[in-house]
Amino acid sequence: MTSEAPVRPRDEEESTTPPEPGMEATPNGLEDTPRRRVVPAVLALLLVLLLAAVAFLWFTRPEGSAVGTGDYSQALQAARSGIVDLTSFDYLTLDDDIEQIRRVSTGDLRKESVDQLDSRRQDITDSKAVVNTEIIDAGVTRATDEAATVLMLIQSTQQSTAAKQPEIVRYRIEVSLQKSGDRWLLSGIKGTGTAGDE
Repeated sequence: MTSEAPVRPRDEEESTTPPEPGMEATPNGLEDTPRRRVVPAVLALLLVLLLAAVAFLWFTRPEGSAVGTGDYSQALQAARSGIVDLTSFDYLTLDDDIEQIRRVSTGDLRKESVDQLDSRRQDITDSKAVVNTEIIDAGVTRATDEAATVLMLIQSTQQSTAAKQPEIVRYRIEVSLQKSGDRWLLSGIKGTGTAGDE
């Protein structure tokens, strides 16, 4: 009959070797090293920095534009229709054309445009001049709640007794608009050159 070695309690089987210097045993069996303690601290610091950055961006963000999509479209539409009214005229309807200019423009542009047609009234009538303008392309380049700028490519068809055939010319222009009440009015025009057939 052989004798069996007595069974030792489980607790006595586990090593009681003391941890090496710089390492401590933890209840979950993982080693608690200085490096392991640094990682949570770094993550916490990064989180604080991230939150600070988000707060900085939030409070320093630019204020939203007061011009909504509807206003933006209204400015573009006003420029398109206004330029046609401002630069088109017929010797038979000159008074109506001048009145239309007054409705769609403001400031110096209104005065100069009306004065120009009035001062050339006789020449326009004698030569039976007719000018029709159409918009080839247009786009808003700047807009606030009070002013807007639109770049345009327009085509002008000019007829008179001085020429056998109508003259067709394309122009590139920059149009300025001002908000007056709930309407956009033309306030300035600056030519940027003629354009070929493109």
